[in-house]
Amino acid sequence: MSNFIVTAIARTMSCLIMSASCLPVASSPASARIVIKRQDVKLLSGRLNSTASTNVALARIIGKIAFVSDRDGNAEIYSMDTDGGGQTRLTEDASEDHSPAWSPDGQRIAFVSTRNGNSEIYVMNADGSGQTRLTNSTAGDLVPAWTRDGSQIGFVTNRDGNDEIYLMNADGSNQTNLTNNLADDASFSFSPDGLQIAFSSKREDSQYEIYTMGALGSGGAAPTRLTTSEGDDINPSWSSQRIAFQSNRDNSDELYSMSTNGQNQVRLTNNADLDVDPSQPTDGAKISFSTSRDDNLEIYLMNGDGTGLTRLTTNSANDLQPALQPQGVIPPPPPAGAATVQFSTIDYSVSEGSALATLTVLRTGDTSAISTVDFATVNGTATDRADYAFRFGTLKFNPGETSKSFVVIITDDVFVESDQTLTTTLSNPSGSVLGGLNTATLTILDNDTVQLTLNPVDTARFFVNQHYVDFLNRVPDQAGLDFWTNEITSCGSNLSCLQLRRINVSAAFFLSIEFQETGYFVYRTYKAAHGDLPGAPVPVRLKEFLTDTQQIGRDVIVGQPGWELVLAENKRTFVADFVMRSRFTTAYPVTLAPGVFVDALYANAGVTPSAAERQAAINEFGSATNTADTDARARVLTRVAENAVLARQEFNKAFVLMQYFGYLRRSPNEAPDNNFDGYNCWLGKLNQFNGNFIDAEMVKAFLDSSEFRLRFGPAG
Repeated sequence: MSNFIVTAIARTMSCLIMSASCLPVASSPASARIVIKRQDVKLLSGRLNSTASTNVALARIIGKIAFVSDRDGNAEIYSMDTDGGGQTRLTEDASEDHSPAWSPDGQRIAFVSTRNGNSEIYVMNADGSGQTRLTNSTAGDLVPAWTRDGSQIGFVTNRDGNDEIYLMNADGSNQTNLTNNLADDASFSFSPDGLQIAFSSKREDSQYEIYTMGALGSGGAAPTRLTTSEGDDINPSWSSQRIAFQSNRDNSDELYSMSTNGQNQVRLTNNADLDVDPSQPTDGAKISFSTSRDDNLEIYLMNGDGTGLTRLTTNSANDLQPALQPQGVIPPPPPAGAATVQFSTIDYSVSEGSALATLTVLRTGDTSAISTVDFATVNGTATDRADYAFRFGTLKFNPGETSKSFVVIITDDVFVESDQTLTTTLSNPSGSVLGGLNTATLTILDNDTVQLTLNPVDTARFFVNQHYVDFLNRVPDQAGLDFWTNEITSCGSNLSCLQLRRINVSAAFFLSIEFQETGYFVYRTYKAAHGDLPGAPVPVRLKEFLTDTQQIGRDVIVGQPGWELVLAENKRTFVADFVMRSRFTTAYPVTLAPGVFVDALYANAGVTPSAAERQAAINEFGSATNTADTDARARVLTRVAENAVLARQEFNKAFVLMQYFGYLRRSPNEAPDNNFDGYNCWLGKLNQFNGNFIDAEMVKAFLDSSEFRLRFGPAG
């Protein structure tokens, strides 16, 4: 509504002269989306692709499973909770990313990628950030595995003419042979004590068998052979209890386990389809694996003895190569009759011309109490940059309620393209457990038959509607949509007026009370809590920004009755959750004295508080000598985030960052920039003109950029 939006001051200039832009030149898109064919993953012995027809202490902790899926058309790495919920995409490129392996502390993932032409070993943080290349060889480097102390990573390479196991430091340095044999030595696993490895090898016959040897090499001693069956025994996974492995000794790939000396070999699965890729946590209580028993490869979890089979993924794509996070907590089976939440179906569809897709979540079993469950969208062939808007939220079932729905906002571009899909996922159930349908596929049905030359973002209503989506993360209220549309259309055919109004309307969404109290509050919270990201001039990443902003902005429409109370409660809930997150509790142990805690937050914020401000923050902890009071932590963090000096200091930086987050739906250092030079350039311009975005020509440049325009239609 106009009474609650801070509009930019109109200028009487008749035209704008575009200065040199800080934005890179975007390449034109191909006429069709590229789909890269899945390549063989050699160390699955070629059998995989035959299926392609195949208070702080109370913080909720649940283990993760990293896995590979081709649900977006090529192999990418995802993670999910060990109950199958919270499926999140970690890699996103046109190459093949596979073979995830957790570091012992569960904070990093090594993996294989072909993004630079051939298979190389990379490493990333558990959230997908910080993707770094470790190997650089003309050969293929495959199947990484961490040593138990996390100091080294083993991998398989054919750089010596055949497959051998190598070791390197966790930073990629000092790459040396661990095995050296004329035959192929392949998939392997370190023992729990880190002193040995189990590996598959053809060194004694034409088939893979499993051997053990010292983790630093055999030292001249012959490896010990554990299996002697007819058939290939591969993919050993070593826990404190037993070694699980994969074998086709009974004519189909099944899972087995054995004692660490090779005795007591027991078959764990028995069906006519493939059961592959066993992975165990350190204690061996559970085994995750992928199976084609559902026509395509899906991920299951079972007890270490093969009982208690539970399906974790449910979709039409292939999900494989699960890797259980070391020491990760696996929820126990739910009691009989427990409340269960799941999607009403695994497949939804919507026309691209529809503004919204509605997805329904059902609750069965005991519905007498309150239940909540989070939902989120995950990119597939459809992306949240061009095809739909990323959604995250929480559904609350009151006593007796059995059905809840949420919507996904669809982008009606004008490109003629194939139908596209995304995944929606449930996670973090409270007062209930996840059912088997914890993920669903949403197909966006293309509605274009002829390529149009006009870009819909050039129409005022589409333009304004998209700003509600990109900056306020919601469908527009009718009064607001009409007001801002009229601000533009009232110019009639006056081109200079139209251009200036589009710039001012666009900037008004960042300047609005609604955004300043939601998105900018999230920005300031991250800044106060953690400062800027390592090696970056900004404090927050796009996905965490969008997730948290939607939490604060839920049901907030400035100007509608009661919006202030809703906003205040959303903020309180957000900060209470924020201070329970592992990143925060790691940075700020509860043993910290209140003064140390307060000073650290102000230091991260770059603010020197007055003596009264500092003492007021310390007083939140009363007479306590530590900072174990979670509520007090949240109140202090809120105080710092709401500090007026912080808000002034970061305003221009946040304004520039939101150009990337809002218009381009990416971080400033993502392609095509690949660094923060563009961000720094625009920040310099905005500071040069004392925050005047019109003189700096910043908003205009982003609106005119081909990267923004290509989200919806032709660049021209």
